[in-house]
Amino acid sequence: MSDDIILQVKNLSKCFKIYTNPWHRAREWFNFNQHSFHQPFRALQDISFEVRRGEFLGIIGQNGSGKSTLLKILAGILEPTTGNYELNGNVLSLLELGVDFNPYLSGRANAVRSGELWGFPVGYVKMRIDQIAEFSELGEFFDRPVGLYSTGMQMRLAFSLYAFMECDVLLLDEVLAVGDIFFRQKCYARLEKLIAKKTTIIFVTHEMDALCQYCSRVILLDKGRDVCQGEPIEAIRMFQEIKSGWGLYNLPNTNPQHHSYRDDSSVNNEIFWPDDGVFTQASFSDNGASTRLVKFAVCDRHGQPCTTFTQAEEVCFYCEFFLNEDIGTPLTTVYISNKFNVIIHGKSSYQHRTRVPSQMHRGDYLRLYQRVRLDIAPGEYVFGIHLVTMHSDDYGRLAELTPDEWNRKYKKLCRSEKAGFFIVMPLGGEGLKGPHWGICDLPGECQMQVISNKQDRSKGKI
Repeated sequence: MSDDIILQVKNLSKCFKIYTNPWHRAREWFNFNQHSFHQPFRALQDISFEVRRGEFLGIIGQNGSGKSTLLKILAGILEPTTGNYELNGNVLSLLELGVDFNPYLSGRANAVRSGELWGFPVGYVKMRIDQIAEFSELGEFFDRPVGLYSTGMQMRLAFSLYAFMECDVLLLDEVLAVGDIFFRQKCYARLEKLIAKKTTIIFVTHEMDALCQYCSRVILLDKGRDVCQGEPIEAIRMFQEIKSGWGLYNLPNTNPQHHSYRDDSSVNNEIFWPDDGVFTQASFSDNGASTRLVKFAVCDRHGQPCTTFTQAEEVCFYCEFFLNEDIGTPLTTVYISNKFNVIIHGKSSYQHRTRVPSQMHRGDYLRLYQRVRLDIAPGEYVFGIHLVTMHSDDYGRLAELTPDEWNRKYKKLCRSEKAGFFIVMPLGGEGLKGPHWGICDLPGECQMQVISNKQDRSKGKI
């Protein structure tokens, strides 16, 4: 292994034995493993990768995909079943908050004790104890027993301690998901300083915006397998496919080139349509449904696949539906919600004054294109897609319908609450970040007027 490579993992696998009864473990021991009484669970399967010095590597995946198991093996907590890894440097791992802390000792005493247990010289932590105490913001609790700490306080102590310990490789497992926004900002600022010192960081997280901000490369795990290694944007896109349930292993067998589109003389809109490779294929699990979502894509204004945008950029949604029955006039809606499940935007094809067909027939495909300007706060957002239908006569008088009449007139066809997600990054530049504060950029007006002290102020109007 070259000096530039600090970690090399080769065909790493981990298989756990799951026993339905504690006695089965003993029976397996006493018959010298001639008969198996367990079910194998393969948490990791043939994982291989290299990490260079100073690299910030992200690892993502759904719960149970093997992320924490991988970090525990690299930290020396677990032994791999097969395969091996080579580490050229000392490692600090922040995997389970407060697991090494003695609840009867104070935060200060635990910090000193932990440093000695990790093999740092006597007095190493004491030289940095004031920095650790200040960073943690624990105040007088820093000298009180850790058993009195909340989970958030233990996290503050743990990260503050690790942030000031010198190491070659730092392993972080979802530790920045706890604590208030102000402390998380301090943690990320500290990470930037560690990056500047060429500390290698391996970071397991579900915060996609953090991946785009810091990681040079991302590994995507699913069911213990490595399904992607590469740029954060590509890994996030594939993670979106898995998370949304569209699946990487059971993609529907469809060929859009063989679709037969009916020409409806009432609607002859020619819209730009991306190449098929841009789309995420939807699941056919809802067999028998009158309408299903076949595929969708999230793109920039040039029609290129994209999941990370800057404030005020435009996101373009492309969706294709397949009809299993004759319907009336279709009406689509794209919703955008934030991480608190608050719908911050939703607009229908009717509100966009889109030209729509008066009716559609079984076997038809409906293509939807909707563009949204992202005048919203930075963060992660989920989008949903709804499709309903109603008689063309009712659609023509939609503005006159009461809410009760609307609920009686329309028919639900397809409803995908969490089709996918995208990320909005803050607008760059010096000084003030972004064009606004808060969730949305609301239209409005601002004026100023100067009244000279030599003028009569009563004549001035603001």
